[in-house]
Amino acid sequence: MSGSIIIGIDHGYAAMKTVHFSFPTGLVEYEHEPYTQKDVLEYGGRYYVVGSGRQPLQRDKTQTEDYYLLTLAAIAKELEHRGAEHTASIHLAAGLPLTSFGRDKRSFRSYLYRDGSAIPFRYEGQDYTITIQEVSLFPQGYAAVLTQTELLDEPSVIVADMGGWTVDLMRLDNRIPNAASCRSLELGMIRCIDEISEQVRRLFGLSMTTAQIES
Repeated sequence: MSGSIIIGIDHGYAAMKTVHFSFPTGLVEYEHEPYTQKDVLEYGGRYYVVGSGRQPLQRDKTQTEDYYLLTLAAIAKELEHRGAEHTASIHLAAGLPLTSFGRDKRSFRSYLYRDGSAIPFRYEGQDYTITIQEVSLFPQGYAAVLTQTELLDEPSVIVADMGGWTVDLMRLDNRIPNAASCRSLELGMIRCIDEISEQVRRLFGLSMTTAQIES
C-alpha cells in the first residue's frame, strides 16, 4: 500500500468524524445544481448537500448509499485540509461496535471498498478521483482505549463509548475485552435530545430545535 493516504472515519448515527472534522449526517439530494457549492457533493450525476441536519436512523448503514456518499465527503475534506493531491489512493480505517463487529465487518468492508476502482466525484466545486485501496476495520472504543497506557495498567477498566444512538459498554480485564460484559444500549445522544425536547414541551409548552438544545 505504498503511497496510500490513511484516513480514519467514524461513521456515527448523528455525525461523521475524522481527525480534523465533525459534521452532521444529514444528506439532501438535488436533481439540479443547488444554490451553493458549500458542502455540495456531486456524484453519479446527482447533487447532495452534506451535513444539513441529521438523517433518519439507519440501523443497517449499508442499506442505502447515504453513508458511502458521506464517506466521499469526509475523504474530500481531509485531502483538502492536508493539502494532498485530489487524485489519491486511500487506506480507509473505520470502526464497528464490538458487539456486532464479527457479524457486520464483512458487509461494511464490502460497502466501503466496492470493487477498488477509481471513483470520480466533485466536492465544493473541486474535482476528486480516489481509489479505496484498502479498508481496515477496528472495534470501536477498544481501539481508542489502547492508546491510554495509564488506564491499561489497571486490572479492570470499564470503557463507555457514548455515540449518537447507542452507548457501547465493555470491560477490559488485564487489557483483554471481557465478552460477557459487552453491551450496546440504545441510550445515545439522539435519545437524550429527543427526551429533553419532549420534557420542555410538556413542562413549558415550548418547542426547541436540536440546535437550540445542543447549544
